[in-house]
Amino acid sequence: MRKIGKIFRFLLPVIALATLVVFMTGAGRRERATLEKNKAIVRRAIDEFWNKGDIAAVDKLFATNYVNHDPNAPDRRDLEGLKQWAKAVFAAMPDLHVTIEDMIAEGDKVTKRYTTRYTWTGEFMGMPPTGKKVTVNGTSIYRIVDGKIVEMWWCENTLGGLLQHGFKLVPPGK
Repeated sequence: MRKIGKIFRFLLPVIALATLVVFMTGAGRRERATLEKNKAIVRRAIDEFWNKGDIAAVDKLFATNYVNHDPNAPDRRDLEGLKQWAKAVFAAMPDLHVTIEDMIAEGDKVTKRYTTRYTWTGEFMGMPPTGKKVTVNGTSIYRIVDGKIVEMWWCENTLGGLLQHGFKLVPPGK
């Protein structure tokens, strides 16, 4: 009997440790799977919405309570604002294409570094087209909840894009 008691005293911690390792490994796999799903949602948003110009993709990929954080467009804070902005962009820049350069996911957020290329061929924000091909770089952070994009933060080299179109910087008072 003593031998059996010693064996159980030895085996009990070993079994507990093995159970913990199996549990932790499974949790890690589930977390990695969630991160990959979130990255796939962002890829779909880029491909279907931005690259194919499918406005209907917004309703599939973005939550109804979506909040847009774009310092260049504080008036485009919700889903409807995003759709209206995209319609104007697609009309003026029909060849717009976004390339994802890097993507990192952690928790409920996905960050991408991207390059956007387009030719400005139609009126945009009251300005006539320049006909120039432009390349603009940026970074975006998406927050994903229940498989939908609920928030997005943008940081894009808008000034660099305007300079490529031939716009000039003029000091105040000139």
